[in-house]
Amino acid sequence: MTDKGPKVAAGRIQLVGESSAVSRLELFLDLIFVFAFVTVTALAAADLTVVNLLHAGVLLILLWTCWISYAWLGNAVRVDRGVMPAVMFGLAAIVLVMGADLQEAFADKPGGLPGPLVLVVCYLAIRVGTLLVLTIVAWSDPAERRGHLRLWLPLLAGAPVLLAAALVPRPLGEGSTAGEWVRFGLLALALLVDHGGAMAMGLTRWPISSVKHWTERFHLIILVAFGEVIISAGMGQGVGTGTPVSWGVVGGAVLSMLLVGVLWWTYFDIARFGAEDALERASGRARAALARDAYTFLHLPMIAGLILLSLGLKHTFNGLAFESIRHESGLGLFALYGGVALYLVGLIAFERRAMGLLGRGPITGVLLVVALAPVAAHLPVVFGLALLAAAVVSLVVLDRTIFRVRHRALHGAIEPVTERFSGVTPKELFLDLVYVFAFIQVTELMTAVPNARGLFEGVVVLALLWWSWSCYAWLGSAFRAENAVARLMLLGAAASILVIAITVPVVFADLPGGLSGPVVFVTAYGVVRALNLAAFWMITRRDRAFRRQLVRLALPAAVVLALLYAAAAVPQTSADPDEFQPVRAALWVAAIVIDFGSGYLLNARHWLVRSAEHWADRFGLIILVALGGAIVSTGLSVTNRAISTMMILATVLGLVLVAALWWAYFDVDATTGQRRVQSLSDGQRSRLALEAYTYAHLVMIIGIVLVALGLRKTVAEVERVAGPVGWDMPHLTLYGGVILFLLGDKLFWWRITQRIRPLRVVELLTLVALTAACTRVSRLAGLAILAAALTAFALAESVGSRQLRRAVREPLVPESAAPSPPHRP
Repeated sequence: MTDKGPKVAAGRIQLVGESSAVSRLELFLDLIFVFAFVTVTALAAADLTVVNLLHAGVLLILLWTCWISYAWLGNAVRVDRGVMPAVMFGLAAIVLVMGADLQEAFADKPGGLPGPLVLVVCYLAIRVGTLLVLTIVAWSDPAERRGHLRLWLPLLAGAPVLLAAALVPRPLGEGSTAGEWVRFGLLALALLVDHGGAMAMGLTRWPISSVKHWTERFHLIILVAFGEVIISAGMGQGVGTGTPVSWGVVGGAVLSMLLVGVLWWTYFDIARFGAEDALERASGRARAALARDAYTFLHLPMIAGLILLSLGLKHTFNGLAFESIRHESGLGLFALYGGVALYLVGLIAFERRAMGLLGRGPITGVLLVVALAPVAAHLPVVFGLALLAAAVVSLVVLDRTIFRVRHRALHGAIEPVTERFSGVTPKELFLDLVYVFAFIQVTELMTAVPNARGLFEGVVVLALLWWSWSCYAWLGSAFRAENAVARLMLLGAAASILVIAITVPVVFADLPGGLSGPVVFVTAYGVVRALNLAAFWMITRRDRAFRRQLVRLALPAAVVLALLYAAAAVPQTSADPDEFQPVRAALWVAAIVIDFGSGYLLNARHWLVRSAEHWADRFGLIILVALGGAIVSTGLSVTNRAISTMMILATVLGLVLVAALWWAYFDVDATTGQRRVQSLSDGQRSRLALEAYTYAHLVMIIGIVLVALGLRKTVAEVERVAGPVGWDMPHLTLYGGVILFLLGDKLFWWRITQRIRPLRVVELLTLVALTAACTRVSRLAGLAILAAALTAFALAESVGSRQLRRAVREPLVPESAAPSPPHRP
């Protein structure tokens, strides 16, 4: 994700070049939008009515307008350079507060701040902030300045209407259906004035500075929306909250992932690359119009379809364990089938506008979904979902059979675009989003058991998940396969990971009345590992030496599975399911030691790191999405409470803390690691990749999950616990998670540079001292002190590492794109 284009300074704000790519900071912001999307889904699912669906639609347009503002800003200026990171983190905090307040958009909750007014103020702050930066950048050019000043007019015209919606009189607005409709109408009118005014004044066709950045930005938000579907579908299962694992739960998870995976395929197979190629070939006003129509406008129905689908999945599988025979009808069925149909309609329009293509597969899919919806109303809910999944899968089947000649021709046409792509692939990021949900579930596991046993269980589950993720990171680094078989195997792995994530809450404390949670967990984990080995086996079918290495790796994997099955079979020694089981714990620890130990002894010198950029980006992205998962987990802890000043302050401080961790890793460390990997070859490179990335990054991931747990409890209890916190679990996990993350980053830095940074040592010692000192203050004060300390050290390090930052941001010499065979001793 480096910028190879020219840089033009505008004060302390740098403009993007033609080849600029999406920065990690922008992806971090997108992950905050995941939380907002999840909140919209939860709001509608809590009481699925026509009114709530309309409310959710207006809120989605509000969020989309905010996101589009960020997309235009990122295409004009480098948001990760100069003063812009501070500006972007400030705007990200506003998005987070806005997401937490969405639940009160139409009905204010008593006992807190006026929710509708908070929402409108956040929306206007986002729009004004982005427009202000763009206006400052354009101020030196009179023509551009006039154009940017005109952009303010629609917003200024709609702002009074928005404020009127927020200030609907309490007797009319609160507890009154008429008041909600008035507020809804005013919000819709404000959006119409804003967008309609911009269209009428010709203010919607702005030049695209970087086609690569613009298209990648929208590809990522589509991926983010798919991630929201996964989170909503998984959390709707309710396992661990009194609901045991059942065949309905497992079947629903697999069918949900199959449905989501194939819909992902329909976009990223051809449409993504074909539209990018069309935008590159266009120029001037035609390019601006295409960017507006195909991306700004036509991606909205696809996003809306995915949000509607997530609502349908959440509603369909809410409490499914013993209700798999009930029928789904009405609005639940509409959300499920209508969401898929809306997404496909948006895809059809997108392909038509961008590529001049009328997709036969998506059209067939819409017809099938519409025709099968009445049939699904008379089927058990699981079979209705299976019918929908079958209809969507038929799109892939048609492309491989009846439409195969045209499909191959389209693939040939976009081949020059796909060959230029060398970063982390969409399917890898899709898999990472499934793992993020699993990380969130680990946080839920530790939240449910807030003691040392819960921490132990969470850490060992996290270590097991991390090793399985690392196996797929090695696979993607050694080989790049985008054929149908590779995608199907990855889809199977994603479905298995979703099953793992759903069963995390019951992996150590099984609930009676259903399937054995530990056995289901271990079986799904075995499928994940088996698919990874099978993928390696298929790709290296002509390399006997490498296959012998795979056999040596498969043996310890089989031993690990045997130990985990033995742990699952350990009987309860008492009637209390929450009692610590030392035999089960010992078996889990032995399994993890064998997994990581065998990887070190057998793996380190024999696996190829084909691209240092790809390898470093893959681990950087998992750190990034894990930090985003911490934000989502924190936000979810306050979604059912009235918005208050203390809640807003705690939420913002939590984001400041996470931003400081982001800066600690991504300022210079991540790029330095990439340069170091690139400077080595063969066995040395593989050894460094294993030790600095696979092992050291696990410490950082554990730290992030502990921070998520600490933030979740701290923000949720910030108003209830006003006195000294003492040595309680939220305080220890919050401070301990930060210390562990920085310690992991220090280990990473030492391994890649063989140097120690004295300031980081001082920082760690200071945080250890603050851990003890802050036991005597309140939750909010402890969070504020921690955030302030991290910010102070980040500023000090930023000033002291200017030369190093300039050096690591110099363009790297590109590695050869030609794939190499696996290194053999």
